[in-house]
Amino acid sequence: MKFKNDILLRYISEAPLALAFERYLECSIYQELPLERPILDLGCGEGIFAHILFDEKIDTGIDPNPRELERAREYGGYNELIECFGNNIPKPDASYNTVFSNSVLEHIPDLDPVLEEVRRLLPVGGTFYFTVPSDKFDQYSVVNGVLTTLGLNSLAEKFRAAYCRFWKHYHFYPLNVWEDRVRAHGFEVIQSRLYDPKRICRTNDFLAPFGVLGFIMKRLTNRWVLIPGLRRVFWSLFVKQFEKFLENGHKSEEGGLVFVAAKKVS
Repeated sequence: MKFKNDILLRYISEAPLALAFERYLECSIYQELPLERPILDLGCGEGIFAHILFDEKIDTGIDPNPRELERAREYGGYNELIECFGNNIPKPDASYNTVFSNSVLEHIPDLDPVLEEVRRLLPVGGTFYFTVPSDKFDQYSVVNGVLTTLGLNSLAEKFRAAYCRFWKHYHFYPLNVWEDRVRAHGFEVIQSRLYDPKRICRTNDFLAPFGVLGFIMKRLTNRWVLIPGLRRVFWSLFVKQFEKFLENGHKSEEGGLVFVAAKKVS
């Protein structure tokens, strides 16, 4: 696959800072990976990730939300878009050599049928890439840090539970647990790591409330930003500093997020 340049500036031009920072780390991961066609994007949403990262179209994107798919069509990053859930994709067995799912699996309550569907869609030797939260994601939030520093551990625990409900995170496990989940479905883990260290994860959490206007715009217009060109001009003044701050954030000994690469073996 060919990748675009100026990924961070492109993302900042199209999305709130907190979202752009996190996705930039994930773009940095995917730029290092071999992606063999045909490729399926499981949970493509509005298609912004593929639109900004790839300099050529993905074969297929699937998502259950028709409004998100409408925006994905406008971005034009896919040869094919299908409205469906991840546990019932209308494609024959072994249709894809690569499946990737970027910050999606954590939002699916019943995850095992989706993992089994990914296995069905890949041939033996096919690759599944995914990013998801670790068990540290909620712990790295600003409010949790304040509460635990003050010794209010019971209140911090309640906040973390509410935090995960707000983000609709049903699954947030340590790296080894995520590895075990895919191994149970006939995959061999060929690469895995944590990313998004505490300093970046907490910064993103701090920045998230400043993206409220973007969330309102998304609700009203189905896009985060109305005039990306104007936003691009402004943030281009700061993008080098942002890149320096985010440098090597896509790999970390401790992190709020997890990356796993797994190969189908049975």
